[in-house]
Amino acid sequence: MHLISRRKFVALTASSVASAPLTSMARTINGSITAQEILDRIRKNVGVEWKPDTVDTFKAGDAATAVTGIVTTALASLNVLSAAVKAGANMIVTCEPTFFAKADSPTPPVRRIPGMPQNDTSSAPPPADPVFTAKAEFLKKHNLVVLRLSDHWRLRRPDPFAQGLASELGWSKFITAGDPAHLTIPETSLDALASYVKRTLKSRGGMRVVGNRSLRIRKVAFLPGSTPLQAAVQTLPEVDTIIAGEVREWETVEYVRDTVALGGKKSLMLVGRIVSEDPGMRSCAQWLKTIVPEVSSTWISAGDPYWRPTL
Repeated sequence: MHLISRRKFVALTASSVASAPLTSMARTINGSITAQEILDRIRKNVGVEWKPDTVDTFKAGDAATAVTGIVTTALASLNVLSAAVKAGANMIVTCEPTFFAKADSPTPPVRRIPGMPQNDTSSAPPPADPVFTAKAEFLKKHNLVVLRLSDHWRLRRPDPFAQGLASELGWSKFITAGDPAHLTIPETSLDALASYVKRTLKSRGGMRVVGNRSLRIRKVAFLPGSTPLQAAVQTLPEVDTIIAGEVREWETVEYVRDTVALGGKKSLMLVGRIVSEDPGMRSCAQWLKTIVPEVSSTWISAGDPYWRPTL
């Protein structure tokens, strides 16, 4: 496979941005506002105590940058960044890391040698990586500011990710007792429900289902994002199916599969982490409009990263 140079990659991406017709969402109502001022408003209005140790920090760009428009997304992929530039926005609020790992560093992580203490810094830094470098150069070239908003957005109540999924699936009216993570929907089969969810969330290939296709479903729970086993064990007895983002296959998947083997009328639907979080970041864009009226806020879907081969 032929890899293009990072300079050519950035140039091609930039030219596609420049040549595409602009649908600008940038507008200033009451003068300029900086990225830092927007973060300050988020901290003031998010509704939960701000943690001193958090991933919710700037990952790229200068906090003093005057913002022309905000884009929210589950993940700031190069496709999303390019779309933001086309729209005239220069601040991206993302749920997940921009640089592929929790550290969110624009350089590859240091390879850990087994047995080496976690705080050992004697390892030589890894060589530059063309993908890390190209993404960092694209952000710099277009003066983009990236803010991660994950820890505190997840802590809001009602859960904005569950609310977003309920809205996207047209199920807001089926929410149970005011909790958007629990719903009672019109009865249907697991097979029909999976098809509806796949079609509505535009899942290209990342969706997987555990359980009997003919199982009748009425009670549904959402566990968007990454679901630990404990949450699934606690939730499954209350519902017919869990619609989740991603799990460890040897944990929750096998727990549900053994539940079914023991005669339990239960099921699990995995739509993918990014697909499950995207609607919650659409809700974030709507919320930002209320606290940052000076500039436009819009949502750009990160989309399903997977596709399935033709059988």
